Amino acid sequence: MEGGALLGFDQDMNCSANLCNDQSGFDELTSSASGVRVLKQLIQRCLADAVTSGNVFADAILQHLPQSKLHDPALHRILHKVMQKVFALLLVELRKLGATIIFANFSKVIIDTGKFELSAAKAYCDSLLKTLQNRELFEWVELEPLQFWHSLLFMDQYNYGGIPARVDDSSHNDSHHHSPSEEPKVDIVSSWNIAEYLPKKIQDHFVLIVSEFMFIPWDYAQKQAAIREASRDGNSCTPSITIVAAENFESHMVEYLKGQIGTHFTDKLLGIVRDTALHMKGTNKSENVQQISLSIPQLAGNNHKGDPALEFIKHVCAVLALDQNVQHEVLVMRKNLLKYVRVREFAPEAEFHDPCPSFILPNVICRDLDLCRDSAVLAEEWHCAVPQCGQPYDREVMENALLQIVRQRERLYHLQDLVCLRCNQVKAAHLADQCSCAGSYRCKEDVSEFRRKMQIFLNVAIRQKFQLLQECTSWILEVQ
Repeated sequence: MEGGALLGFDQDMNCSANLCNDQSGFDELTSSASGVRVLKQLIQRCLADAVTSGNVFADAILQHLPQSKLHDPALHRILHKVMQKVFALLLVELRKLGATIIFANFSKVIIDTGKFELSAAKAYCDSLLKTLQNRELFEWVELEPLQFWHSLLFMDQYNYGGIPARVDDSSHNDSHHHSPSEEPKVDIVSSWNIAEYLPKKIQDHFVLIVSEFMFIPWDYAQKQAAIREASRDGNSCTPSITIVAAENFESHMVEYLKGQIGTHFTDKLLGIVRDTALHMKGTNKSENVQQISLSIPQLAGNNHKGDPALEFIKHVCAVLALDQNVQHEVLVMRKNLLKYVRVREFAPEAEFHDPCPSFILPNVICRDLDLCRDSAVLAEEWHCAVPQCGQPYDREVMENALLQIVRQRERLYHLQDLVCLRCNQVKAAHLADQCSCAGSYRCKEDVSEFRRKMQIFLNVAIRQKFQLLQECTSWILEVQ
């Protein structure tokens, strides 16, 4: 908010003040205009005192301003809109500087640098940060590179895997490469929340297949780099990769991975699916010993049931298809695997859906909290996971916030509009049985969708032992 009107908010407030004489109602921006001006002046003065004179009290006010007890919901929403606009401008600036945005929120940004060498990627990030610091709007935005990846397969912040770059990789690559016969050492990170909803016996196969999918092209690239290094032993010039050479190398890697999908991965997945199907046939004829290991876990928020072999195919192919370069080959492999379990390619049961529907509780101390998938919450660690914070969560406040959300959603469900089945127009006449187009009416939100949302809250209440929330959602589900 430094430096006059930010993103036209002052102009919007002045226009709203001029129009309020002709309109009887006040919108949220007009009613909070004076509060926004006072907050803006407070931040400007505290920032000036903290920077110029080193005032520790001004610095403390700036640090604890988001957790202030003087909380105005309307002012908070306006400030949050300003943050969203600045965040959007930051992403636009990153794209202008050549970065590809993989994932971004208020706490972290994941980008693709497009560089094949770790040293080049680090130099690009340093240049990117220096350029952003020279922009007046982003002068006080702190960005710090935390992790570099040789390869990253990213679905969302709870489902990703990759090969992280170690600290000594940059100097190691500059000094020498592995010989083609030497097996390089590598660490593979596998954090897949969707794997927890597969049968226990198949989870290891899922992690192994996905890890091989990331390791094989990386290993191929390392061996090719070692071959190029060996061929340049007599040349003392500094090696460099031109844009044309990088594009050719990438195309070779893509063709190599396509070949591996058609041979190695297809054969391996067919063997796993065949063994799983045979186990299922044996389970139907024997005791429930194997059924325990092959049953799909029912975790919080999961209402998903189905054939373990089919679920394994859907999960693996959904993750491998994240690589756009080999998406066609993965779809061909998926079609062949579905034929083995006698499921059509475009059948509804062949579509992949996230087995864990998430619910995000906003504004929990430092971040938005996913109550269904956050590892700290599932482990009952009731404190902020941000290393610089570590403040404990107030369970009573969180439960009250969830209760308000449940009651609001129930009220909105009962007060929802009716829409026509034929023309999708909202019902305007209260006493009409049919629409003017002779179509009948239906609720805008289906009862099954409403029950599904309430079931998520019930599962969260049972897992986190929120008794009031459990009683409220149970009563709503019984009435509906």
